Amino acid sequence: MSHSPNCLNCEVQITGKFCSNCGQKTDTHRITFKHFIFHDILHGVWHFEKGILFTLKEAMLRPGKAALDYIEGKRIRYYNVFYLILLLIGLGIFIENVYINSLHKYHSFIPDDQSDEVNNPVYDFLGKYVKFFLALAIPAFSLNSFILFNKKKLFYSEHLIIFGMMYLGIIMITLVGNLMYFFEFIEPVAFLSYFADLIMPFLLIIYLAFGFYGAFGNDYKKWNFALRLFIYLTLIIVELKLLGFILKTILLNQ
Repeated sequence: MSHSPNCLNCEVQITGKFCSNCGQKTDTHRITFKHFIFHDILHGVWHFEKGILFTLKEAMLRPGKAALDYIEGKRIRYYNVFYLILLLIGLGIFIENVYINSLHKYHSFIPDDQSDEVNNPVYDFLGKYVKFFLALAIPAFSLNSFILFNKKKLFYSEHLIIFGMMYLGIIMITLVGNLMYFFEFIEPVAFLSYFADLIMPFLLIIYLAFGFYGAFGNDYKKWNFALRLFIYLTLIIVELKLLGFILKTILLNQ
C-alpha cells in the first residue's frame, strides 16, 4: 500500500481516501496476482453495487429511471452503457453464429419450407449481425424520443443515454430468446423455441413501454403518454422496415 503524501497518479498532495484532483484512491496496492484476480477483475468488474452487474440489473428493472439518475449525475456506480452494449452484441453474435451453424449442420431436421430461408445468405447475415445494425439505429430511435418526449427539455445526447440504457435491456431479453431457440434441437421441448419466437415481440414492447414510462410517465397525462408511445413504436417499426430493406438491397446486389 502506498504511504506517499502525494497522489501517485497526478502528484497532487492528498488528504483523504481519494485524490481531490483526479479521483484515484490513495491506498494504492502493488498488483499481486491475488489482488489482480479478486479485486481488479472480480470486484472491480462484477461488484454488484458498482459495475457490470449493477448496470445490467438497473437496465432490466428500472431502465428509464436509471437513465435519468445517470443524466442527473449519479454515475459512479454505472459501467459505461455503450461499452456494455458492444460486449453484449459480441456475445449475441457468437450465440447466433452457433445457432445458425447448428441449423446448417442439422438441416435434416428443418422442414422443407424453411430450408431455403436457412440457406439464404441474407438470412444468415441479418441473423448474425442484426443487433449490430440495430445499435447503429440508436441515433434515429433517440431522435424519436427527443421529438415526442420533450417536456423535460433534455438534450438530444441525453436521449441517447436513455435509449442506450433501454437497448441494453432489449439485448438481454433477446439473448434469453436466442438461447431458447436451441430447444428446437430437442424434440420433447422444441415447442419452447416457437414460444420464444411468439412472445419476444410482446416482451420487447412491454419493456419499452415500461422504460419510457419510468423516464417520462410523470410528465404527461396517461392518454397523452400512451399516444406518444404509440407514435414512437410506430416510428420504430417503420425505421426497422426501412433499415431491413436497405440491408437486403445492399446484400442482394453484391
